[in-house]
Amino acid sequence: MDFEKLLSAKDYIPINTHDLKCDMTVDYSIYHKQNGEYVLLCKDVVLTHDLIARFVRITSPDHEIFVPKEQHSAILDFNAGKTVPKTGPGPYSGYTEVKSDTKGMLDAVVADGKVPKDISDSICSVIYSQIETIDVSTIIDSINSVREVDEYLHTHSVNVALLNGLIGKWMNYDSEKQNAIIEVGVLHDIGKLKIPDEVLNKPARLSEEEFGLIKSHPVHSRDILVNSGVVKEDILNGVVQHHERANGLGYPSGLTMGKISEFARITAVSDVYDAMVAKRVYKEAHSPFEILAWFSDGRYSDLDITLVNTFLEAMTTELTGKYVLLSNGKTAKVVYVNPVNFEFPYVEIDGEVIFTSKELSCVSLVQ
Repeated sequence: MDFEKLLSAKDYIPINTHDLKCDMTVDYSIYHKQNGEYVLLCKDVVLTHDLIARFVRITSPDHEIFVPKEQHSAILDFNAGKTVPKTGPGPYSGYTEVKSDTKGMLDAVVADGKVPKDISDSICSVIYSQIETIDVSTIIDSINSVREVDEYLHTHSVNVALLNGLIGKWMNYDSEKQNAIIEVGVLHDIGKLKIPDEVLNKPARLSEEEFGLIKSHPVHSRDILVNSGVVKEDILNGVVQHHERANGLGYPSGLTMGKISEFARITAVSDVYDAMVAKRVYKEAHSPFEILAWFSDGRYSDLDITLVNTFLEAMTTELTGKYVLLSNGKTAKVVYVNPVNFEFPYVEIDGEVIFTSKELSCVSLVQ
């Protein structure tokens, strides 16, 4: 029987590419529509992050694919059926690879003062695909993973790009706009290549002169992009304004809320989250729940409150049902994130629902 007849007989039904998950065994045929014809997408494979990302790139704009009707429920229930989470927190392979590519891009900028567009475009495309296909908790867990001092810049660039892309997705950006906000994340701190390492990584309080050097990096970032042929104002403004603040006390221009671009305001949220979650020579790392609590209690009131609320609401939804590592070394499932006390969610451990606290806190997400 040809595939058109299978469709008409409802033996195959549509499903979204995002419902395909890593480690899923596909011992049946999956099809997608290409140029008006149905084409075999895969068969007899175990899905990986990279394979799913490839599917997103080659399938139709709405990511609709077709699976056997009898497999539909099993696919949707796949994650629910995973009763034993992986307890080894750490980055997924695609994350490690895109970090390496970003380091190569930054090295090229140091060598000739320009951003290699082909590499930059490829990095943004890969990050977009990861956002579309990889579970948010896996992405956040990777962002939260330990980083070395000498990898901070390229890791931070990738993390801010991932967070920008997630926020863009939560704000229902189309693919073009989402790729643009990802690009701002990748390139926002490229001007730090002009700042001496001993200033960037200084463990003590910066002098006024040193802080002045730090405050110059957004302008350096914009200048490098202009020198590289970037002309889009939304990209340039997002990069140069990401340290501007609603109260006018940001830099480099002291802009107030109404004059700061949306891309810059989004990047500011992503930049603050990643800066706080990272362990640096001058500070300890913080758990995602602790940082969400700080966003909620107004510690960062100079950010765009509407965007902060979007971030908090989405993260609450995304983190519910995920697994966390507790301070006692056990793994638990998040069952409720309290919107008035983000730091201490309710979790289920050994069949019992408990309220976490300073004595028994969430250390990190686990995949």
